[in-house]
Amino acid sequence: MKHLRLKPREERRLLRGHPWAYRNEFEPIPPLQESDIVDIYTDHGRFVARGFYQAQGGIAVRILSRHQTPVDRALWQERIDEARAFRERLWPGQDVYRWVFGESDGMPGFVADRYGPVVVCETPCPFYGAHAPTLAELFMKAERVAGVKITVAGEETRYGEVPPDVTCRVEGVSVSVVLEGGQKTGLFLDQRLNSLSARRYCSGARVLDGHCYVGMWSCHAALAGASSVLGVDTSGPAVERAAVNARLNGVDSVCSFERADMMEVLQRGERYDLVILDPPALAKGRAQLKKALGLYQTLNRAALEVLEPGGILITSTCSHFVGREAFIEVLKRSATSDQRQGWVLGVSGAAPDHPVLMAMPETEYLTCVTLRVG
Repeated sequence: MKHLRLKPREERRLLRGHPWAYRNEFEPIPPLQESDIVDIYTDHGRFVARGFYQAQGGIAVRILSRHQTPVDRALWQERIDEARAFRERLWPGQDVYRWVFGESDGMPGFVADRYGPVVVCETPCPFYGAHAPTLAELFMKAERVAGVKITVAGEETRYGEVPPDVTCRVEGVSVSVVLEGGQKTGLFLDQRLNSLSARRYCSGARVLDGHCYVGMWSCHAALAGASSVLGVDTSGPAVERAAVNARLNGVDSVCSFERADMMEVLQRGERYDLVILDPPALAKGRAQLKKALGLYQTLNRAALEVLEPGGILITSTCSHFVGREAFIEVLKRSATSDQRQGWVLGVSGAAPDHPVLMAMPETEYLTCVTLRVG
């Protein structure tokens, strides 16, 4: 077993449970190969954790265990089974969920989403390449799982039966999930409860669904009685799939979709009773934070300008570096600059199948705020 020694006092964060060991926290690192299993020790020789080595980037080791446990089939079986048992408690009788949420489920850098009979996995870590056949086999041991797609550092491998798309149900909405060429694993499941909660504001409303992707928010709004729904996204394939999903749910007469930039649509000046903003991450690093806050403020102010008095704004950030307090402050400034009064009706995060690891703040990344606007 390869050993790495930490610099003095660098073990404290790791002993509190954080699963990343940074390169600058170690004494000189001996020659290692990408994905080597390594044991981490303090400068006094105390064992800290076992993980896998990364040759590139600031994270040198992603931690797999706090014990000198073999990294083998038994370990993966335990992690996958435990993660599945928790999701089945959350969503009894359902077969769509985030099965593995990386560090929070003891599989750092690895995510797996289940869409009915198919599990779609993604990781940037080459380490998982050698373990992919075992992982796929263990996923397919679950009842009614027929296929697994695993993408490791951009390289895709399929096991069992993986069709180009699959239709499933998520919180009462039928959705066609593209398994070839879509974004991420096919859906953004982190907003499943937030989009469901939005239904209470939709009866008779004119709804603008910004960054609609495949139309989950739009379908919820239409099913809840919206008078009209316009979904907007810059992705042509996403807009096409959103239209398919509207037809699947019988709401295509209420929903329309447009490939366009959301700011351009807001600047048309058309009025709405409910505006939904779910943009991609605008701050992927701390250096981008200031610029991102400015972009969020500009976008949200434009949304407030098109809302009728008493209207609802549901707005999100999926940037970890934009915390809840900072995002709410952006919304205050947006409302003030538009001379609008705002009331916070709710603040939420990702669905509970994306659990936040208390020792790792980075696993909390989504903030969704619902405002009533005067």
